[in-house]
Amino acid sequence: MEKGKRIMFLADINSVHTERWVKSLTKKGFEIHLFSLSSKSTNWQDDCSDFHYTCFGIDHSTVRTEKKYGKLSYFKARKDAKNMFLKVNPDVIHAHYASSYGMLAKHIGFKKTILSLWGSDVYEFPNRSIIHRLLFKRVVRFPAIVCSTSKDMAREANKWVNREFRITPFGVNTNRFTIAESHSSEIVTLGTIKSLENVYGIDRLISLYSDFRKHYSKESHLKIYGSGSQKDTLKQQVLDLGLSDHVKFEGYVTDDALVNAFQSLDVFIALSRRESFGVAVLEAQACGLPVLVTNVGGLPEVVSSETGVIVDDTDPSKWTKHLLGLVDNNNKNESQQASREFVQENFSNEVCVEKIIQVYQDVQGI
Repeated sequence: MEKGKRIMFLADINSVHTERWVKSLTKKGFEIHLFSLSSKSTNWQDDCSDFHYTCFGIDHSTVRTEKKYGKLSYFKARKDAKNMFLKVNPDVIHAHYASSYGMLAKHIGFKKTILSLWGSDVYEFPNRSIIHRLLFKRVVRFPAIVCSTSKDMAREANKWVNREFRITPFGVNTNRFTIAESHSSEIVTLGTIKSLENVYGIDRLISLYSDFRKHYSKESHLKIYGSGSQKDTLKQQVLDLGLSDHVKFEGYVTDDALVNAFQSLDVFIALSRRESFGVAVLEAQACGLPVLVTNVGGLPEVVSSETGVIVDDTDPSKWTKHLLGLVDNNNKNESQQASREFVQENFSNEVCVEKIIQVYQDVQGI
């Protein structure tokens, strides 16, 4: 194995982001050894060479809990993680997510450690209690290099820990997410692909669509892909607004069906109340879709003036006007290409993986 190419991942084996990083890095010649707190519930690992993994086996619900003491079982995994480190003897440790895997990395204590911040570990975890805040500070101060998927998240983390943060976004497979060969329906289809939770503003999307229909004379539909705790409340909202014949809840979309879901839309909308980055917005643009997003979190970083509209989160009165402008765009072909080129040049897998590889090279020189 070439020196500098053996990486120990501390990450959730079931995360689609872990899957994408592992596949991209092994294709670049890296050997990845992953330690996951969760038990394996997916099969993507079977087709991945130069990839080895160990699962500690904590129940998935425990891993995702927000209870103050719900993650104490993490501490029981420290011995196994340290033993794996000693066995693998990696060139670099790369921990993904501060409030769990970052703690394991801190316990291992390897000098050449990288920590990637993902989202709720920054926006939520430090705010839960003084104990959570102290843990966050300890974990984020330790690594040689700390990465953030967005500039906004780096600014948020900097409120607690004053240090440099590298911006390393999640990449998009632009060979997979492509413009549909044909989409000639006369019916305008708006939509989103997000979890049905309050933070993602699906209720705001439904209200926007209701107002949009009052100003748009042609036929239109709204597709909502995703599952979550707000499903019944959102369906009742649709019923109360008299939109049942025009709004369709498509349910959870599998990874295999994701591209087709994007390609079924004419405009992608993300009216999130909080968002650390915006992978779905990038995937939509890679498929040639114009996007409408709120100016929160990392969303403004993944949209350009040529690919969509960033609306004021606090002023819904202007959202309909901007949406009508996207729908009535007469230069659809040019818009599609601009959206796709923006992602290819700034957020493709190739671009983002090279940023991580540069971080690996830098940490080994420390």
